Amino acid sequence: MRRRLVSRVLDNLVVTKRGAGGSVSADNNAYGLLNTSSRGLVSKGKGKKGLENFEEFRGGHGRFQQTRPAASQPAAQQMVETKVEPSALPLTHIDEVGAISIVEPHELDRKVTAFENMDGRRIEDGRYAAFIEEISEFVPKTRQFTDPVRTFAYGTDASFYRLNPKLVVKMHSEEEAIKLLPIAKKHGVPITFRAAGTSLSGQALTDSVLVKISHTGKNFRNFTVHGDGSSITVEPGLIGGEVNRILAQHKMKNKLPVQYKIGPDPSSIDSCMIGGIVSNNSSGMCCGVSQNTYHTLKDLRVVFVDGTVLDTSSEESKQAFLKSHADLVSNVVDLAKRVQSDKQLASLIRRKFAIKCTTGYSLNALVDFPVDDPIEIIKRVIIGSEGTLGFVSQVTYNTVPEWPNKASAFVMFPHVKAACQAAAVLRSQTSVDAVEMFDRASLRECAGNEDMTRLVPDIDGCGSMAAALLIECRGQTEEDLKARIEEIRVALEGSQLPFGPAPGKETSLDAYEFKHDQKDAKVYWDVRKGLIPIVGGAREDGTTMLLEDVACPTDRLGDMTMDLIEMFEKHGYHDASCFGHALEGNLHLVFSQGFRTPEEVKRFQDMMDEMCHIVAVKHRGSLKGEHGTGRNMAPYVEMEWGAKATELMWELKEIFDPDYVLNPGVILNEDAMVHVKNLKPSPTASKLVNRCIECGFCESNCPSRDLTLTPRQRIAVFKEIYRLKSIPSRTPEQEKRLAEMSKTFEYDGIDTCAADGMCQEKCPVKINTGELVKHIRSEAMDEMPKASKVADMVANNFGATAWTFNKLLGAVNVAHQILGPWPLQTISRALNKISGHMVPEWNPYMPKAASPLNMNPPAPEVSVEAEKGIPRKVVYVPACVTRIMGPAKNDTENASVHEKLLSIFQKGGYEVVYPEGLSSSCCGMMFNSRGFKDAAAKKGSELEAALLKASDNGKYPIVCDTSPCLAQIKSGLSDPALRFSLYEPVEFIRHFMLDKLDFSKVRDTVAIHVPCSSKKMGIEESFMKVASMCADEVVPSNIPCCGMAGDRGMRYPELTSSSLQHLNVAGCSDGYSTSRTCEMSLSNHSGMHFRGLVYLVDEATKPKPKETSSSS
Repeated sequence: MRRRLVSRVLDNLVVTKRGAGGSVSADNNAYGLLNTSSRGLVSKGKGKKGLENFEEFRGGHGRFQQTRPAASQPAAQQMVETKVEPSALPLTHIDEVGAISIVEPHELDRKVTAFENMDGRRIEDGRYAAFIEEISEFVPKTRQFTDPVRTFAYGTDASFYRLNPKLVVKMHSEEEAIKLLPIAKKHGVPITFRAAGTSLSGQALTDSVLVKISHTGKNFRNFTVHGDGSSITVEPGLIGGEVNRILAQHKMKNKLPVQYKIGPDPSSIDSCMIGGIVSNNSSGMCCGVSQNTYHTLKDLRVVFVDGTVLDTSSEESKQAFLKSHADLVSNVVDLAKRVQSDKQLASLIRRKFAIKCTTGYSLNALVDFPVDDPIEIIKRVIIGSEGTLGFVSQVTYNTVPEWPNKASAFVMFPHVKAACQAAAVLRSQTSVDAVEMFDRASLRECAGNEDMTRLVPDIDGCGSMAAALLIECRGQTEEDLKARIEEIRVALEGSQLPFGPAPGKETSLDAYEFKHDQKDAKVYWDVRKGLIPIVGGAREDGTTMLLEDVACPTDRLGDMTMDLIEMFEKHGYHDASCFGHALEGNLHLVFSQGFRTPEEVKRFQDMMDEMCHIVAVKHRGSLKGEHGTGRNMAPYVEMEWGAKATELMWELKEIFDPDYVLNPGVILNEDAMVHVKNLKPSPTASKLVNRCIECGFCESNCPSRDLTLTPRQRIAVFKEIYRLKSIPSRTPEQEKRLAEMSKTFEYDGIDTCAADGMCQEKCPVKINTGELVKHIRSEAMDEMPKASKVADMVANNFGATAWTFNKLLGAVNVAHQILGPWPLQTISRALNKISGHMVPEWNPYMPKAASPLNMNPPAPEVSVEAEKGIPRKVVYVPACVTRIMGPAKNDTENASVHEKLLSIFQKGGYEVVYPEGLSSSCCGMMFNSRGFKDAAAKKGSELEAALLKASDNGKYPIVCDTSPCLAQIKSGLSDPALRFSLYEPVEFIRHFMLDKLDFSKVRDTVAIHVPCSSKKMGIEESFMKVASMCADEVVPSNIPCCGMAGDRGMRYPELTSSSLQHLNVAGCSDGYSTSRTCEMSLSNHSGMHFRGLVYLVDEATKPKPKETSSSS
């Protein structure tokens, strides 16, 4: 977007005068630097001077695009240029993807006939075709997407904006970026880079070309830990939490004394990627300003728009860049000289970045480093530039220590201003590590948490303006921690501030002790992390959860908070909550917002105006503390920074990207209404997913994320299909788009969804997208009565079905021995394709037939009397999969799972009981996952009745040898009491058999894969503990879900291939799990045999002598 091309809309400007007091003078401004408004947000000066300045600007600069309604400023009358009369509702327009925009009257019928580098006006005039043709020489068509599903899905991010890219490219390397960017520059094709898409301000969206570096397999995921972990080099596709786990493993493996982590710690750290953390200069709860990327950066590699790479860790690269880009360097140095010689401007910049600030560019780079070190300036300017100056392909962090000694306190205050004042005291007088504020709305949500009310009883019945501070201290040693706690106690007591839940209920600070037990502290921090989704989950259907992010000097936090609370009440946002990083004066403002009517859009527009005035002008704060400017705050950059500083930002942009190829319209935008355009709708498509806030936290757990769609994307596309279907009279274009999306969604959205529910584990509002997919499959089956009849027939004759599959596996194994692998692979692959994925594809690790189940298990090796009056008895349910499937042909183990588990029971002195009708029993999962809910319910009910009888109504423990089957049984119980008697094998061994068996370590290094069902049941720690008793080193697979999903991974092998490409079990002799189908897939993709963990336990144990064996 060349900013000088937008002056054409000046003639549409309407100037209105509010009040009689004239305009806001520079003296009344936050920093006294706003002068005249070069982009027309608010003109400054006294009396008529405001209009004179505006007219002077209009004639002299010619860059002003349009103006916007001014912020509500009750204390200061002003002159405002606006296009919408205060009493009039705005005109709104809905585009082809459902996005809502405020538009000018003249724009309603305006047809774009030529390419303009602005949102909504980037039409195809041949440049995109030329771009695609040229990049196709090195980016295959399989990584280019123009279809309506992928463009819509991949174009979705966590913000409340919707732009649909014309092309999505999955980029695999820095080398591709080096080639791609000059081509984009050549053809004038704007490019936006996307990592995890968890950004909130609209900076990762485009209606041009979206280049994805996330969900591209192993690409952009390399790392190098240096020395003791005090620095680490990472690529942008790694998740922040992954990097911290890498550092933790490095410490453990090398037995190092200090644990390190990266400085930024956003609440989305287990979902957001390094690319976004760097591009947004993200911080977090404990990071503050000093540990953000800007301050902990060591080096980076950046690809500029002409394809040049600057590697700041390489002297050769730096010298080459200084020579090849002498003009660029000279311009940057000139900017730095101008800023450093302007004391007022330099002072403003230092003051702004003393608190959290991600509004605009990192101008502090121009004052923090000497002009004779331009590389250091350039390096820091790139941080927080949101992909508008270059593509960061690698970054090296100086990491920070993660001290092991921690304690947290939750301190109540009768009034929010007192809490804010306490935060200011802690900032100025102590070395506290983190201080998080909870306002009254936040405390109201805390009151529903039993653990919180147990730890802080005062939460119940606190006053209408009550607030709390969550305070955390850390220390390298226990003594250091004690000293910090004492320092905080002295500072708070010396402040003379009141403590307690309400006026008249004041108490002493001693009532809020520091919790050293991390289980208690975790309760506090889990509640804090859950505040955002609580609002998101409780919002009205059809609305969107919005999250604004503001900051101010800590000593002004109380006043700013009160102003914001009053603002929300004034505009009718009764669910709004103000909480956040009080130590940094940084508040998160969370509220629900609909964009369904012009009234709702106008309310949002008015609220934004007033909020920006309160924060930027009245309290001299940051409109974006840590979430980046994006499109959301681009129109307000000048309100916060003033004309002089904003002009510097425009100059920076044009120095690095003069043709506006890199993410144009983000950070700086001539369209003063861009923040109320392309607003994302939230169709009420299904109660199962209406609460989705599209944060993207689910994506890293999804096995199909590199193959087709993620849960967030499935929901977004499902909602869009629903929206299109809801249009009463669709145009031919809408009909075509609906048909294309519906057809593509069958495979991308439905067929390749594992429906494992692992998305729910990371979803802040606990949506299980798998349930939506199962519901869709069930509806499809309702329209296929013949298929339902076949499912019922299989369910009614399941014993015969299981026997048939067992014999079929035996026959296939014989064929494997005779014919070898190639014919079986070729034939099964053809049958899979012809049958529409109904016939599984064979692989060399396909199991043999299981051996027959011993229906008369041997008596226990150790004779044991009844314990506490209860016989040592266990009900064993061998799942149908372990009754059918044995080990693989080439496995050295020949016994089936049930043989190993029976051996363990015998060693532990347990009498084994089988439920009645075992040969025909099934948990129902194989039916449920296909959408045959009636058949699934029938089999589940039959099994439940048999288990109740066999266990004497839950008196005896029940063990199912396959974790996913156990999870299915638990989910379908009609008698919840039985749930507490059900165990999968590892959990049973952990709780009932450790004191009955002698363990020895029989392996050096083994891998374990905890099935997704076991993760959801919370028994990962049991896996590690039991496996560690049998092997010297245990390596987790780090795979959330293998993608097998019963037999789906056999019928869609690309699903498991995609998920398990991230499997890293190098150095392990063998692997263990508790799901036979998962083990088959893990074996196929690792090249080593995975078996049930009971195999390892059986080999590593022997019964304890009778005299030392004790009751559990």
